[in-house]
Amino acid sequence: MAGPRRALRAAVALALAGTLVMACGADDGGSEPLTWSMWASGGEEQQVWHELAERVSREDPEITLRLETSSFDAYFAELDSRFARGDAPCVVSMQSLRTEGHTQGMLPLDDLIARTGFDVTDFDTSVMEGLSADGKQYALPYDVGPVILTYNKDMFRGAGVPEPEPGWTLAEFESAARELTGERTYGFVAAPQDVWMWPMVLTKSGARPTDGAGRLRLTTPAMTEGVQWYADLAARKRVAPRLPGADPAFAETQFLSGDVAMAASGPWALLNLKNQAGFQVGLTTIPAGPDGSRTYSAGSGFGISKSCPDPERAFKAITLMTARKQLEWLGGVGRAYPSRESAQHAWYENARLAGAREVLEAANATAIPLRTTKHWDRVNHLLNQHGPALFSGSSSARQVLERVQSQAGTG
Repeated sequence: MAGPRRALRAAVALALAGTLVMACGADDGGSEPLTWSMWASGGEEQQVWHELAERVSREDPEITLRLETSSFDAYFAELDSRFARGDAPCVVSMQSLRTEGHTQGMLPLDDLIARTGFDVTDFDTSVMEGLSADGKQYALPYDVGPVILTYNKDMFRGAGVPEPEPGWTLAEFESAARELTGERTYGFVAAPQDVWMWPMVLTKSGARPTDGAGRLRLTTPAMTEGVQWYADLAARKRVAPRLPGADPAFAETQFLSGDVAMAASGPWALLNLKNQAGFQVGLTTIPAGPDGSRTYSAGSGFGISKSCPDPERAFKAITLMTARKQLEWLGGVGRAYPSRESAQHAWYENARLAGAREVLEAANATAIPLRTTKHWDRVNHLLNQHGPALFSGSSSARQVLERVQSQAGTG
């Protein structure tokens, strides 16, 4: 069953978290290794990044990457501390949602791109935008993807509920969630994490968490309406499990348990889902609200810290890490929906999920980058802190959002 496998992987992740993994590139007394920081959720994912480091070294023996990993939840706080101390790794992994808050320690890449003539036209424009701030590019992307819904095909079939297709509506989503909810099962899992909650709010009410200038806007009527509807899936309608406490992994854990039929996710999560789920996984679009199906895109990439003593060699490394050849490989093992459009075929060939291309193309057609603030980690922390009260119904969306807005600040 999925439970023992998850426990084993959790033990492996705990044992490996924060450890140092040395790439097996050619380090024979020549060029100093370049340190590279990355998040990894366990041994399998860590091995993927280890292999990428080795592949880069085989491509250019002058480059050896020394990989350092930590959990995603700890990664950005640790990175900030290292930025402040001036000892950050040369190659820094960055998520588009958090770029705005970490530029103080990162080197803008625009001059290096221009000086080397590196061609960025093959990269998806939305994630390039997401990895930029104030008109400057801070990372080259390796993956991108729209937020979609994953669903448990076994639960749908067992309950006799038609599987959702791209273009389905919020009314159809709620109807399916009700039919799939039983004594010990739920139709959906709702949680206050940014990449999972905001697309559902966007499609419901059109509300966005920030304005065009990167200021936090959580207290508008449309935002309050959308978040209240989302929280009520657990608090009032009872088609989603109650949130027991501040737990960033709650949504994924609940979906993988096999007792929840639907969850928000992204193509970048396919590797873990395929390996850990004890059921057949399906994909569909975020259900359509008044203005159709709407969603956000997100992605990640590699940048360079200001403390790196050899930024030119680090730039060469990240161009090799994001080369078409390497992104086809990452797509082929299911770790990334490649940021290069020319490499995305590898993801579809590996996924082998019926209708995956139709779902992702439909989602990409309406996806917009999720723009955040410089203090986005603080926003997420507060949402997780106050989430249990919101999702239990003991606090309203208006109360919680006003509290988060006040405590996190506007920018």
